[in-house]
Amino acid sequence: MGSTIIRNWDRTRSWRPRATYHPVDETGAAEVVRQGAEQGRPLKPVGGALSWSDAPAISADAMRFDRMARIVEIDAGRKRVRVQAGARLSSVNQALAQHGLALDNFGSIVMQTVGGYLGTGSHGTGGRTPILASSVTHLRLIDGLGEVHELDDAHEPELFSAARVHLGCLGVVTEVTFQCVDAFDLEERLELVDLETALADLDRIVDDNDYVKLWWLPYTNEVQVYRFNRTDRPRTRKTFNERLDASGVSSIAFAGLMALSRTFPGITPRMNRSAQKISFKPRVRIDRSDRIIRYAGSIPRHQEAEYAIPRERAATAIDEVRRAVLAADYRVNFPMEIRFVAADDIPMSPVSGRDSCFVGAYVGSRRWAGPYFADFEALMADHDGRPHWGKSFSRTPQELRDLYPRYDDFDALRRRCDPEGVFRNSFVDRVFPA
Repeated sequence: MGSTIIRNWDRTRSWRPRATYHPVDETGAAEVVRQGAEQGRPLKPVGGALSWSDAPAISADAMRFDRMARIVEIDAGRKRVRVQAGARLSSVNQALAQHGLALDNFGSIVMQTVGGYLGTGSHGTGGRTPILASSVTHLRLIDGLGEVHELDDAHEPELFSAARVHLGCLGVVTEVTFQCVDAFDLEERLELVDLETALADLDRIVDDNDYVKLWWLPYTNEVQVYRFNRTDRPRTRKTFNERLDASGVSSIAFAGLMALSRTFPGITPRMNRSAQKISFKPRVRIDRSDRIIRYAGSIPRHQEAEYAIPRERAATAIDEVRRAVLAADYRVNFPMEIRFVAADDIPMSPVSGRDSCFVGAYVGSRRWAGPYFADFEALMADHDGRPHWGKSFSRTPQELRDLYPRYDDFDALRRRCDPEGVFRNSFVDRVFPA
């Protein structure tokens, strides 16, 4: 047990817990939860603390999982991997590759712990591929009274289904088993496409490729279209620009440009257009699947809001955000990211019951984040947008209830799992008010 300041990734939020626990096994973690319930002390399990939202907010005590981060078992025959909740996705990907396996859905960032990644419903991209939580086959979870539950489709199926996107309020996830696929390589093709053309062809672009993402640098007329497809062709060698990205030099340069644009907002459109021409040239590269999808370099600190909207509304919504940015007084100095995810059946997943497009509004300025996100959220509300739980959002409980058909069922399950309110924090209070 120890105590120190815990900060989120972009250092916009920080907490000083009364105590921070680092259990070495499930028994120790359960005992910490039992003590919290008996003594009336809130406890927040915290993974990588990468969230921009207050999902990891700490009211009293914290629990970290740096000592529960093992790859427990890889079953190559059944194509499954069992890991502790503190395992980083980067470690999971590497271990699977050594056994000829891979995850079928992965994000562009791999610093997250497994428990935190699932808890916020985090995702990658792929119009036919659901979020990573959908590939979970088993979970071990400690409820708010310190009782351990082993969950799958046959054992407490309601709790199992909900716990795959648990929002940090059903209990402490200690172990997760994923269904994997055979390892595969991806070919990435980056093209610059006229934005209006890309929006008109959006369905075809998504349907014709295994994975797709789009980046639009505000004030430019073209969008970066990334197409990813399985391939048996030889892997390509890293280019000079890729080596710069991996070394962090490109990130430092981009961070410097963002700082300059914060000081001199008027240069932002010109800066974005120059960055587009210099850094985002058409290319083709081939490598291991997770290496292609993930962002290889370090990412400059910035703020994010992201919403999942019905896929059929994607082109209209993206164009509306573009028009709002161009008409605004603030300046957006970071790309807007657009990704696609297949529907799932998880109660509080942002893509529950509908194929979705995730639209990400990102900006490298705390001053501009407020007005930009306000405009963005208003537009997303017009399209029944559901917020990414780990990113900035301000939806009310009633709005969330309207967006999630099984909101009340999840809330009732939450109350049963945590009758003493051990896992409550500011995030839970505003999503599920007492």
